[in-house]
Amino acid sequence: MYSVKKFPDYEREEWIAEHKDLIEEQVEKFEGLDEALREPLEQVMAEYVFLLNVMEEVLEWKQNFARFLSYAIDAAEVQLNQKSGKEDLHRGRLSMIKEILGWF
Repeated sequence: MYSVKKFPDYEREEWIAEHKDLIEEQVEKFEGLDEALREPLEQVMAEYVFLLNVMEEVLEWKQNFARFLSYAIDAAEVQLNQKSGKEDLHRGRLSMIKEILGWF
């Protein structure tokens, strides 16, 4: 059975501390930056890079979850076609999946 990893959950401050080099790399692109502007730019860049990373992770998770639901639909349809005596269970599964898809 196909599975999906846990929904992305990052602690902002920890993530920023772990990726300090990446943030510094982005700030260094602004040559001749006044020192008074460096700290505010670092803060803005840290927030930007953090949010960009989180959004990429969420989009990847969403695609994987949609793929998981597609596989679950296929499996339930196969079971319904096999007349296994559990048609109500599989119809319930399909109904649940339909409701989940409505959240998207």
